[in-house]
Parts: sequence; C-alpha cells; structure tokens
Amino acid sequence: MDAIIQGMFPTVMMPREGMIEPATNNGTRYVVARDGLWREVMLPWVTVLHKIAHSDFMLPYGPAKDTVALKCGPIPSELRSKFVQDAKAAMPNEMAAAVVWNSNDHSWRYEKRENMQATADLVEYHEVQLGDGEYLVLDLHSHGTFSAFFSQKDDQDDMGSMKFSGVIGNLDTGDMTSVLRLNMLGQTWDADLASNGKLEVLCK
Repeated sequence: MDAIIQGMFPTVMMPREGMIEPATNNGTRYVVARDGLWREVMLPWVTVLHKIAHSDFMLPYGPAKDTVALKCGPIPSELRSKFVQDAKAAMPNEMAAAVVWNSNDHSWRYEKRENMQATADLVEYHEVQLGDGEYLVLDLHSHGTFSAFFSQKDDQDDMGSMKFSGVIGNLDTGDMTSVLRLNMLGQTWDADLASNGKLEVLCK
C-alpha cells in the first residue's frame, strides 16, 4: 500500500542548489522544502506549487516559492465578449457559462450553461459536457445589476475544484465590476484577466 501511495503521490526534496526536476506526469506530488511541506499539482493547462504545512524550524533542503505556470494561452476576445453579452441579456437574472480549453489542439470554446433556475440572486444549471482532452478552465457567472463578489455558496461550490472562477456585476451601469480567482484543491489565489485575454494569478 505504501508503494502504491508513493507512486500516486510521490514526495521529493527541494535541492539546495539548482532546480527541482520537472514532474513527468500529471497529478500531485509533495515537495519537502526549507520551510515545510509543499504541494505541486500538475494539469495539462496549469502547474501550481504552494505550501500546505509550515515547519517551525529550518529543514536541510532548498527554498520554495508559490508558483503558478499557465500553459493554456490567452482566451479569445470573442469568447469574453459573448459572456458579457449573454449576462446583459439575462438581466436582472443571473446566468452562468463555461470557458473550456482543449489540450489536443489548444483551442478554446465558450458554452452558456442551461438553466434549471435563475433569479436576480441565484442561478442553478446543468453542467457542461467535456469532450476528449477538454478542461473547464474558467467557470463564470453574473450578478446582473448587483456588484461582483464571491458568495458563501460560491465558496462551497469551488471547494476542492481545480479551475478559475469569475463573476461580473453592475451590468446596468457603465462601470461593470468583476472578480476572478484560481481555485486549486481548497487553496485560492486572486487573479486577473488581462486585456489581451491572458489569465494572471497574483501569488501570495
């Protein structure tokens, strides 16, 4: 059993000199560094290294730092515009959509989710179906005329997920608000979507 666990979730040390060897497979591995235990998550569209346990004394290994390396490229402007258009059309109700990346050809697609229920402060929907090599990278919903923020329900929905989440609001004004974050197995990082469509993570 120990061999199986080590094979599924290997543990490596951070070298004092040089760089850690890149992981060869997607999945999760643990890294013992100078200041504690770190977790590295490797997916086709992103690699994340972050600390999960602090050591009260210095360990004999090299230092580590929060790292988020995106591999999926910028989101096309027409997909971003389509979400804003759909969100405005749904006012005053909320709506939800998904932005999906295909690891086979590095293409993006946008899909508006089918509502089961939608009001001014709630949207429930059917999840999108992913094809071969597809990953839900950006999970979006709108707040209509209300400001953009992550609610307690959003926090519950995102717990344990591996994706970006975004909300837009104040769609009835000329000053739309938005929030964006990266969720990774219980950890979150504030994020931003640049004007060129590039997802950017603000590491802690």
